[in-house]
Amino acid sequence: MRVVIQRYTDGLLWYPTPRAYIANLISLSLGTAIGWLSPFLPLLISVDSPLEHGPVTDVQATWIASLLCIGAIVGTFLFGWMAERFGRKTSLLATALPLIGFWGGVAFGTTVEVLYVARLLAGLGAAGVFLLVPMYITEIAEDRIRGSLGSLFILFLNIGTLVSFVLGSYLSYRLTAYILFALPVAFFILFLPFPETPQYLVRRNRVRDAESSLKYLRGYTSTPEHLEMLRSEMDGLLVQASGEKDPTEQSGISLADFAAPASRKALMIGFLLVSFNQLSGCFALINYNAQIFADAGSDIEPNTAAMVVGAIQIVGSYGSTLLFDRCQRKHLYISTSFFAAFGLFAMGTHGYLKSQHIDVSAVNWIPVASLSFVIFIASVGLLPLTFVVLSEILPPKIRSLGGSLCTAFLWTISFLVVKYFPGAVELIGLHGCMWVFSAVCLMAGLFNAIAIPETRGQSIEQIMNAMENDFKR
Repeated sequence: MRVVIQRYTDGLLWYPTPRAYIANLISLSLGTAIGWLSPFLPLLISVDSPLEHGPVTDVQATWIASLLCIGAIVGTFLFGWMAERFGRKTSLLATALPLIGFWGGVAFGTTVEVLYVARLLAGLGAAGVFLLVPMYITEIAEDRIRGSLGSLFILFLNIGTLVSFVLGSYLSYRLTAYILFALPVAFFILFLPFPETPQYLVRRNRVRDAESSLKYLRGYTSTPEHLEMLRSEMDGLLVQASGEKDPTEQSGISLADFAAPASRKALMIGFLLVSFNQLSGCFALINYNAQIFADAGSDIEPNTAAMVVGAIQIVGSYGSTLLFDRCQRKHLYISTSFFAAFGLFAMGTHGYLKSQHIDVSAVNWIPVASLSFVIFIASVGLLPLTFVVLSEILPPKIRSLGGSLCTAFLWTISFLVVKYFPGAVELIGLHGCMWVFSAVCLMAGLFNAIAIPETRGQSIEQIMNAMENDFKR
């Protein structure tokens, strides 16, 4: 993609930055690992299964689907600890290793047990990517473009998912794995020369290294103008870190670090944001889109339906990259939450009327249209803003551990959704589930309006001050 260089009176801004694209190559790789399930789980349970013992059972298929979430719960704490102990860059590089292991297991494994291990490894990689990519981007990006660069995470994740859908529809089980094996390897090689984040280096009292990192990231030269910009940005980082103890003089983060009003509020917001993200129903809709298309009387093949939904996600995610630094974050989150609630309510109402044997054949297009609308509108704001806002509101001192706790909670809810959504459909019907999801989206919008400060264009220090002031009020 062509890099556009824009000159401003205060320096040189790279937008969109190629560094953010390379960092998100691992997001693309993770998307392919997540999308692998849709085209190949039906193959694994069929008589044409590539495993040596034949088709997997329904119980085994359920575990293949959900073990990624179990691996992610464990990996969240592992990579959270690594991010604080070894740095953001090293930890992000390490996320490539379990994804390499996943594709190796798929490519060369012949038993369901190997697939179990492979899915656990994919979960480990997913945990690291979800935690570290937003964290790394937040700490290297300029304030005015932080939102747009942060939104690239979901965009690349969705592109990877669609790539997996397409390859899985037209290529063999093994050949797909051989091709996608190259993505995490390419990320590892290309990301290797990248610097550590300036924020992390300053917190480790490595001021000279932080200056070098900023010079690399911003393209600063030795001109007086750029030296003044470097000094100004370094002063801001030093002020931000001035309230923290020297990390070399303490054993680690203590409970007192979570007692600060801004920290407590940030964690509360984080837990609720990830809960709304998963309980909004979008994850379940993506996994069960073929069933919804079929219930609507659509003749679209399941794999084609998956590709359609994947394409809609990408369009929505690309829209978010254009809007995040042009619109108020609160307005975007609230509006997309309410629109998603409307779409889900329409789906639920159609399903309820159909379950009551009311003739709805004239409006059988509603489930497909509503599904497409909900996936699109959620991809514009509700879903990607979760990770952008979460990475911005957590104080730097607890960002690694706090992010780990929130991400682990996300994966726990994700596991419950994947494992028990079919049971919920049997209990209250698909229409009942849609109404519940609609109510969650409404609550998400109301919560954002009341409790979350605006972060667009704000420095991390300004966001922390806003959190503390809101807490005092």
